[in-house]
Amino acid sequence: MSRVSVVLLIIGVLLSASREKYRSDTFLFCMNKSHAPIIINHFDGSIKTGFPKLDNLLQRYSIEKIEPWLKVTLPTEHSGDIYLNRIYRVYFPLKNSAVRAQFKIELESLSLIHSVELEPLHYPLFTPNDPQYSQQWFLSQIDADDAWNLWNIDGGSLPGNRDVLLASVDTGVDWDHVDLVENMWNNLGEDANGNGVTMIQQGGNWILDPGDINGLDEDGNGYADDLIGWDAAGYSGLQDNNPNPPSNVSNGGTWAHGTHVAGLLSASTHNYTGIASVGFNCSIMGVKVSTGEQSYPYITHGYEGILYAAKAGFYNNNFTIINNSWGGIGYNQYEQAVIDVAHNDYGAVIVAAAGNGDENNLGTDEFAHYPSSYNHVISVCAMGSNNTWNHWATYHSSVDLASPGEGIRSTRINDGYTSWSGSSMASPIAAGTIGLLRSLNMNWNNKMLETMILATADPVIYEVNTESYLQDKLGKGRVDALQAVSTPLFPKFEMVGTDIFLPDNPGGVITPGSNLEVMVILLNDENWGTATNISTILSSQSTAITVTNPEITFDDAYPGMPILNDGNPFMVHVGSQAGIGEIGLILTLTSNEDGYVSHEAEFTFTIMVEAGNQVIAGDVNLDGEVNILDVVITANTTLGQAELTTDQFQAADVNGDGTINILDIVQIVNLILE
Repeated sequence: MSRVSVVLLIIGVLLSASREKYRSDTFLFCMNKSHAPIIINHFDGSIKTGFPKLDNLLQRYSIEKIEPWLKVTLPTEHSGDIYLNRIYRVYFPLKNSAVRAQFKIELESLSLIHSVELEPLHYPLFTPNDPQYSQQWFLSQIDADDAWNLWNIDGGSLPGNRDVLLASVDTGVDWDHVDLVENMWNNLGEDANGNGVTMIQQGGNWILDPGDINGLDEDGNGYADDLIGWDAAGYSGLQDNNPNPPSNVSNGGTWAHGTHVAGLLSASTHNYTGIASVGFNCSIMGVKVSTGEQSYPYITHGYEGILYAAKAGFYNNNFTIINNSWGGIGYNQYEQAVIDVAHNDYGAVIVAAAGNGDENNLGTDEFAHYPSSYNHVISVCAMGSNNTWNHWATYHSSVDLASPGEGIRSTRINDGYTSWSGSSMASPIAAGTIGLLRSLNMNWNNKMLETMILATADPVIYEVNTESYLQDKLGKGRVDALQAVSTPLFPKFEMVGTDIFLPDNPGGVITPGSNLEVMVILLNDENWGTATNISTILSSQSTAITVTNPEITFDDAYPGMPILNDGNPFMVHVGSQAGIGEIGLILTLTSNEDGYVSHEAEFTFTIMVEAGNQVIAGDVNLDGEVNILDVVITANTTLGQAELTTDQFQAADVNGDGTINILDIVQIVNLILE
């Protein structure tokens, strides 16, 4: 399949999964204020506007209808040069996108036209019918409600995707909760009786399907009969396939923690019940990792739970977004190893709470916290309303993302609801947003999701929280569901080569004083997105390097396409004071800029500076002696009758003033006489 076909296929999938943003049958255009409004007439089957060039264009594209965009306007109503009585809607009958694009270009080129716009489609704003939605301030804070509007919900297209797995690795999940049970994961890899479900209703209660319980590991993930998840801890250390919290525990106590997390991940939404969730229609995998041996549900089997969740997704030809709303301050290389395996081998996305400040009596809110500070983990810190950090949540250089975490309404044990605060709440809100993002992009891998959820985070948190000690320690920004789901996938470039040319000494080596033409070759990964508005800057931390044209732009690059600047090389000068050895150069690439969202990448490479030939002051012809021939060449240079190489120029510029003139000739003569 060609690259163009792949791009068109991806576009088609996206459009089928979400609402159109613009009308496909119209354009809007505005006349320049210097031209009178159009008087529309129809004559011999064609439109006559009184402007021959416009009439000709409309006729060539078979336009049969044009009308004022606003039916009632006054001549005085305008904003700048846009006069409301000069805006028109033109109905375009041809569906071919290339033809539509060409028509738009030609219409914009007419001198009487101020501008041309696509006409946005507008839908009634969606508000879920969950009774407690009004108590969930955080959903509008992260623009979840606007993100949901990309789906045609009234037409039956629900946000989220049941094939998206969101794991609550925690104290267990009250999986038959009225607001969770419909979104609980059914592991069809263990559907032994083939009835299409692994949990059923019996006598008005939900139970694990008895027909699927046979003690066998049908899906090959190492766990037998894991129908909806797994209890990696048991009540006293024995594992089983029921991730429910223990019976007879407090409905709203710490044992309800995992249930609260599950509701934030993907409580059933728009079901006239309880709360809404950003994940909306994604699947919840319950993973219990707490025992009750010490009367308190410590996280005793957290990393076993992470490994289970990762493998459960992988062995079902999927991958899991794993939320971990727990942690501590100790680093452990074995824990990092589990994270590495879950992420690299099983493709999981791992999200973790950054911590609740000085709850461990550290006397500070800034510290590393694990698993959130491990590599391959998205660390989430908690924010209050209005994007404020309220002096209790952990901040740190390892934090990746901010998310609402105060007064967060969600589910608790026995069909109840409660509001809690903590980074434990912030983390699943972010993880649920990643689930929503994946539901529109089921072909994306974990690295793509991680890249885009961070790149689309709103940096407004640093405008609100200006304390110097917080800068760059609250993550990239606050999670933004709308920006995440509406931003196309970024490109991913690899530097595949460089080419260095010495115009003054072709085929020679780089020496102090050399001028270089530097060309780079970058390749956009065929599985990632299109690069738009590409700009690059070449720099060096070495004071011996001067780049005279540091900024170069490139045309857009589709997936699998290389970019190179062979026709416009970077011009680099290696100063005469440069030492012998390698000097590093840095290429910074920026693309896909859209407001605060942009793709940035950095590539480094080195040049080798060698000693070369020793330049003798006055030895202009580089023959090892200073004599009358050198005087003649220098004199001819001052008269414009000779050109010098870099080394010759250095030898002729005896007084070191950067120019060749009579003073250098005099000094060369003095050298000969001496």
